[in-house]
Amino acid sequence: MRSRRQSMRRSSTVSIAALLLSLYFVSCSSAPEAGLAADAEDSYAVAPAPAPSARDDKAAAPALSLERGPSKSMLSGEAATRSVPSASGLKAGYSDDNAQFNYFVEFLRKYADVGHYDYDVSERITVRVVDSSGKPVANAKVAVGAAGKNLALGVTYSDGGYRFYPAALGSRADAFDISAEAGRLSARAVAPRDGARLVTVRLQGAREVAEPLPLDVLFVMDTTGSMGEEIERLKATMEIIYANLVGLKPRPLVRFGLVLYKDRGDEYITEVVPFTDDLDAFRAYLDPVQADGGGDGPEDLESALDDAVNRMDWNDTGLRLAFVVTDAEAHLDYGREYTYVSAANDARARAIKLYTIGTGGLPLEGEYLLRQVSQLTDARYIFLTYGEGGESEGGAEGSVSHHTGSNFQTDKLEAIIIRFVKEEVSNLSDAPLEADEEYFSARKIDDETRDQTLDKLFSDAIGNLADYSTYRILPETPCVILPVSATGDGLGPTAEYFGARLAMASAEAKRWTPVERTDMQRILEELELQLSGLVDEGSAARVGKLMGADLLVVPTLYRRADKYELFLKLVRVSTAEVLAVARAKIDPDLGL
Repeated sequence: MRSRRQSMRRSSTVSIAALLLSLYFVSCSSAPEAGLAADAEDSYAVAPAPAPSARDDKAAAPALSLERGPSKSMLSGEAATRSVPSASGLKAGYSDDNAQFNYFVEFLRKYADVGHYDYDVSERITVRVVDSSGKPVANAKVAVGAAGKNLALGVTYSDGGYRFYPAALGSRADAFDISAEAGRLSARAVAPRDGARLVTVRLQGAREVAEPLPLDVLFVMDTTGSMGEEIERLKATMEIIYANLVGLKPRPLVRFGLVLYKDRGDEYITEVVPFTDDLDAFRAYLDPVQADGGGDGPEDLESALDDAVNRMDWNDTGLRLAFVVTDAEAHLDYGREYTYVSAANDARARAIKLYTIGTGGLPLEGEYLLRQVSQLTDARYIFLTYGEGGESEGGAEGSVSHHTGSNFQTDKLEAIIIRFVKEEVSNLSDAPLEADEEYFSARKIDDETRDQTLDKLFSDAIGNLADYSTYRILPETPCVILPVSATGDGLGPTAEYFGARLAMASAEAKRWTPVERTDMQRILEELELQLSGLVDEGSAARVGKLMGADLLVVPTLYRRADKYELFLKLVRVSTAEVLAVARAKIDPDLGL
């Protein structure tokens, strides 16, 4: 197993270098035209859907595939004293398992036979702390309790969020008391256990953002065997990273740290390089680092995570980010009382994000663990592939595609990480990062009938709603597809046609149990509602309750200049909250 991983590692020389270059290019984001826009010459490419939907025996399909574009040097002046790592055959994808939450819960269940430690995340409540202007409050202290007993304590991330998991806490309470405190500001709220999945706590005052903004960046690196090239590339890019990170807005005080790890019986199990804002001092620690040792499959990742969370002097008032890089699963047979789940929960309590990066050869056991860690700490799981083909590399265009916002073509892993770091910093800026537009599109092609194209479109859209639900959905969960509400003259026949195909796609997807709509008109009359009134979530939920549904899909059809646009909302009946949304742009030739 080790020799296989070594050969794959040698073919992938950029896992850490690309990560570090990501931070370099992120620094350019202090101006709107910089950052991601720095690669404006790269052509754009449509990416597959972000939720992995197909996998072999060992690894999830990419959540987001990025095709390589031309390599460009971004260096100038004195910063060019070291060479820029060259292009490679690397492609990267990521899974945001808090966004695709329902999918992630099913992933954990489906592969639960691999070695891991359980932490029941199936029941999740998100607390979001905002100030009087609605801006997110980072580093607010949050307490969760019930019946006078404290159940959980934590600190909010940069988006003001803190998540807790009632089932994992072992509580049988029907409601939870939430308190939030930031400086002299405080507020309270109550979260019914079966209520809305998002609870907003509003502080009556303006948030405070430290200036300069503390930004701690930690690298947790497997240094066994064949990680040598990645380490060398890390050494070659530190000046680039530092010189550009300090240009972000709000202005950060950047510190780097390092946790190196191997395995029992090697030269060391872990070595810790403390955080420092002195680049020369950090380089002095880094230069002697060499990759060797290992030999079996797993490594002692748990010891490394313990040190990353508990031995590092993390700042208390800014951002705390760690990137964990490995191609091996963790030793779970050492009998450690402090497990990787313990480390992830402690990191969550302190608002430390643990982004995990799986490199070539990582087995399912490793992916399962890394995804648990990144999900619990509100980060993402990033995975690398080497030279594989993908649907963004050409070929005939299909009838249905999924546009996931900035689907840029790139030759860098950092294109993904740029986005993550920019998100974190922008949450504390008065100019938040503009949200990407995500939608499905369908066009008429000669090789398919109209019904076939729409069936593909609505099947993808239904799957997207289910995967991205913030509430766990089981196959037996009753769901009704409401008739399509047409917002414009002459759309009635097309709305009825789309509604029929959508209902068929819902039944065939088997993501929930469809509820018949035979009494729909009678219920509308009883509630004194028109079909157009079902666009409102509250009114739709009243209908769903009378129909015995737990979920509703609420579709609304618009006619634009050159497209139909269909908006789908997945609504939870008991709370009238929107669990997920999907949007489709449809060729007029596919309508009636």
